[in-house]
Amino acid sequence: MSEPRGMFIALEGIDGSGTSTQTSLLAARLRAQGRRVFETCEPSQGPIGRMLRERLSTRSAPIEPATLALLFAADRLEHVAREIEPALAEGVIVISDRYVLSSLVYQSLECDEPWVEEINRHARWPDLCVLVALPFEEAVSRVASRRGEEERFDAPTLQRRLAIGYQRAFELQRPGPIAAVDGSLSVEAVTDALASLCADAGLSPL
Repeated sequence: MSEPRGMFIALEGIDGSGTSTQTSLLAARLRAQGRRVFETCEPSQGPIGRMLRERLSTRSAPIEPATLALLFAADRLEHVAREIEPALAEGVIVISDRYVLSSLVYQSLECDEPWVEEINRHARWPDLCVLVALPFEEAVSRVASRRGEEERFDAPTLQRRLAIGYQRAFELQRPGPIAAVDGSLSVEAVTDALASLCADAGLSPL
């Protein structure tokens, strides 16, 4: 029996939209179906990704926006080569909490959007990119309830701009095909919607 082909899924959305939770829940759902699944995230757990996480903290000195964009792009290419492509080649389903679309939305707040798209053009587009859409007011409330360490993009004024950026990318389907689910639904309903999108994208039952 031939090995099922891998599928690369990226979940996107503003902070508080539930992408991290849904990455874990969708992975569990697919594993229950007998699939092999690799969960990952961006910034990655590689050396560039770990540095980015430190620099995103408000405790760190500010970093020049273009430099930040380049670091995200570099981390992504290393992430694809080190983890994503090898897993896909083995027929594993890869689910990433954030990917290229995040750079287009976040880094374009302070950098020229075509330039951000250009420096990411060598990163393959996911087989399925899903925007977990949530009103920014609800997302801000969720982030505030975490009471964790604040990051540079957590400010409500930025969250509003980011929500608009994600919606614009979805409407333009840029830089690639983007699906969407309603993040204000129950956690289980969002997972159901994501599983349905996976089936629609060609992930047939084993």
